[in-house]
Amino acid sequence: MAGISDFVKYGLVILMFLLFIYTSYFMSGTYQVPMTENSYYMFPEVKTNADAWYGRVVLQGELEAADWVNENLNMSDKFVADIFGAELIMGMTCRVSTVGGDWANAANPVKYMSDTNQIYTTSSAWEAYDLARENNCTYVWLPNRNTFSGYDWVYGDHKKFEDPAYFKLVYENDDVKIYRILEAAA
Repeated sequence: MAGISDFVKYGLVILMFLLFIYTSYFMSGTYQVPMTENSYYMFPEVKTNADAWYGRVVLQGELEAADWVNENLNMSDKFVADIFGAELIMGMTCRVSTVGGDWANAANPVKYMSDTNQIYTTSSAWEAYDLARENNCTYVWLPNRNTFSGYDWVYGDHKKFEDPAYFKLVYENDDVKIYRILEAAA
């Protein structure tokens, strides 16, 4: 049997429910939570992990570079590219890359993801060159944005691709550089 305290609890729950309905129906506008550079996020990793998705994952200059690829490169050329660059390359030029597309059904997709991530993140030109050659790639697609190869968003080390012993810059705009992977390291 319910006592007086139970009726009070039920009454308060019903009152709260009616108050929520009243405020949602009659109140208008929104309340902006003040945010500053030093704002505390209860789950800061959520913002960190979501930041890369706020902007475009492919830049305008990458679209222009795809036209250059169509006009200047062979259909058999293979690219080192992150997932989004690879989707662009495959969709606009019909070339293949290390990741992207239906790559998950290809042999060794985890190895391709790992190798692509390592090519972008290593500071060693030789290691990047060796992995790219091991994967039968002829070009590196190097966007001026964070890359995503299946593990996480990284900017990577771009300086290594300037090593003339392993790579040659063949195309450049503000958003992307394309490097040819040399046949034999000098």
